Amino acid sequence: MRPAFAILFGKIVKIEDEKGIKIGATLELLHNSTLVHDDVIDNADMRRGQKTHNSIWDNTLTVLYGDYMFATAMNIAVELKNIEVLKRIALVSKSLVTGELLQNANAFNFPPKKEVYFEIIKLKTAVLFSACCSLPLIVAERNDLLPLAEKFGEKLGIAFQIVDDCLDFKADLKKLGKPKLIDLPEGKATLPVLLAMENNEEEVIDIVKRVFDSKGEVFEAKDKKRLVNILEKKGYLKKAFSFAKKLISENMEILDNFEDSEHRQTLLKICDFIIDREF
Repeated sequence: MRPAFAILFGKIVKIEDEKGIKIGATLELLHNSTLVHDDVIDNADMRRGQKTHNSIWDNTLTVLYGDYMFATAMNIAVELKNIEVLKRIALVSKSLVTGELLQNANAFNFPPKKEVYFEIIKLKTAVLFSACCSLPLIVAERNDLLPLAEKFGEKLGIAFQIVDDCLDFKADLKKLGKPKLIDLPEGKATLPVLLAMENNEEEVIDIVKRVFDSKGEVFEAKDKKRLVNILEKKGYLKKAFSFAKKLISENMEILDNFEDSEHRQTLLKICDFIIDREF
């Protein structure tokens, strides 16, 4: 999905198609290199319904594979011959690592903090979406629209991650490509849970504390069922979705500043998809 934004924004500001593709390829390879390394750090066996590289190979080969993807991304970026683009990509790389460090430093911290949750999203997810949307404008030297493209991408990334976090409580394995309720045992409290805790839902607070105190080892079936039931019945999942929808609505307004075209219309459709998706 991310490369599509680079290509579409590239078309909107009329840069060469090849440059839009190279921006998208660079950022997607960069993103995937971090996922490969994340799977090693997390000792993960599955990602989106597929076996992880580290579950097939050993960690040494997997880390080297991630390094190779990162190096390939940088090689493609250099072909753009734009120092400002390279500076931005370096900042994106730094942000991704900072986000992972922040996430690891706060894993299983009780009580979890909403501001930390949003900061991690901005550092790990939103930064990539923002780069995909804004780098084509840097290439095109459209500084008049650059801040809008950056903001569009950031809001899109935050909305995307919130929806993804909500699906952790709802979607099944076939649709989502991963089991339900995997975030909490990894020490991550996402927006629906944080909203419930913010509203002093004692049962949710107790469940989260048990899971976090045990470092994810204790998460009984009855607690899983009760947690999902509270989040659904008391509207916390809906509130989280509504927050994401608000961001998407704001993005629709941002796109009003761009010339109408089939590419702009495609961006609007993708915005709708992000909210309505089930995977």
